[in-house]
Amino acid sequence: MTSEEIIASIKIKGSFPTSNDLFSNSDFLSLINHQMKTEIIPTMLLLSEEFFLLSKDYTIATGSTYRIPARAIGAKVRDLQYADGSSNLSKLVRLDESDRPSNPSGYYVVRNSIELSNDFTGNTLRMKYFGRPNDLVLSTSCGQITSIDTGAFSVVVSSLPSAITTNSIVDFVQALNPYDLLDYDKTVVGVSGTTVTFSSLPTGLVVGDWLCVASQAPVPMIPEEMHPVLVQSALVAALAAKKDKSVEFESKVLERVKQDAIRMMDPRVENDSASFRSGRLLGYFANRWN
Repeated sequence: MTSEEIIASIKIKGSFPTSNDLFSNSDFLSLINHQMKTEIIPTMLLLSEEFFLLSKDYTIATGSTYRIPARAIGAKVRDLQYADGSSNLSKLVRLDESDRPSNPSGYYVVRNSIELSNDFTGNTLRMKYFGRPNDLVLSTSCGQITSIDTGAFSVVVSSLPSAITTNSIVDFVQALNPYDLLDYDKTVVGVSGTTVTFSSLPTGLVVGDWLCVASQAPVPMIPEEMHPVLVQSALVAALAAKKDKSVEFESKVLERVKQDAIRMMDPRVENDSASFRSGRLLGYFANRWN
């Protein structure tokens, strides 16, 4: 579903008039993005199935600190690893501020950055974190790719948004389920008409995918099974905002569609021995009915 299709679904389910002076498209997008952050992302993180996992490498320099990426949900790191010159990975140990006098080996969390102990003098720090899905915008704010030139590292889009120019920072977003973030924070090298050139293109990019301003997307970057949950959640928020009496009934529907989505998504590997997590999460929702 594109953002326009989500807004249309909310209007149909909530009996909002097509020309509605209470909520503009911008208002609906604000509600949708708010519900994504308060309802969808927390639910998917509870599944513990690594849906939003991203990774960033930093070159280690003695005495340097390494900022937690701005996209990290909760300004939180999933894991920290050290890669030596042969790309062998080892897990790092978290240290407390009180450990500093004894100079142990590991890392400290200092505000929103990571600081390594002084015995790390080179090679690579790999930071794994859960990346926040891009904010939903109208599809007219992004460009849909119509052709790809892998040799020239360029793409042609059906219509280039005015916000995307040379040196812009952009993301590539998958047009089909699961609407993945194919690559992010890419710098535009050049623009000629509707042709956009880069220093490289992401693996798996196909015609139909989207080119967007960084941290924006025209489709919800969550599996399709969660799209009805997002629609229902935004509907409940809209009805609550206008003090509609149907909000209580629609809230119960929201709990049901959320449970249905969880059953379809968890566990991600059907024969996974960790599938007991589903029972715990579904139990959480069952208790909310009582």
